[in-house]
Amino acid sequence: MNKQLKEFTLTGLAAALVFVTTMYIKVPNSLGGYFNLGESMIMLFCSVLNPFHAFVVGGIGSALADVIGGYAQYAIPTLIIKGLEGVVISILFAKFGSKIKWTAYALAIIIMVGGYFVTEWIMYGSAIVSLSAVPANIVQGFAGAVIALILLKRVQLLTENYRK
Repeated sequence: MNKQLKEFTLTGLAAALVFVTTMYIKVPNSLGGYFNLGESMIMLFCSVLNPFHAFVVGGIGSALADVIGGYAQYAIPTLIIKGLEGVVISILFAKFGSKIKWTAYALAIIIMVGGYFVTEWIMYGSAIVSLSAVPANIVQGFAGAVIALILLKRVQLLTENYRK
């Protein structure tokens, strides 16, 4: 199998994992909503993919979950926010490697939290209402980073072997 086909296959599998972990693995929170584990898969796979593929994994996987899960109004903002999150992680890992993984993931969390804050401010017309979602988004982002860090070394080894 040629290298480009392997990369597209890995991207498709990663986007599917983002979709499944966003759509179906939900942990209720005390704020009346839920946390999902899609964030962890974005952080994990975008650490080993190029920026274009990282955008596809983060953006498409998450936006599909919004559409199918009944939150279609978030699909376009999610595509942009999660796609940019993936691109930033990808670029930082490509340039600096794993030694700045916390920095890469922290920037991704800032993009996600800030992106949804602005999105909800525009949608609901109130910064106060939008601000109420910030704590849950921070917790979700941090939990995603922890899970990604736990799995990162294994996925790096698997993808290196897969690409050979």
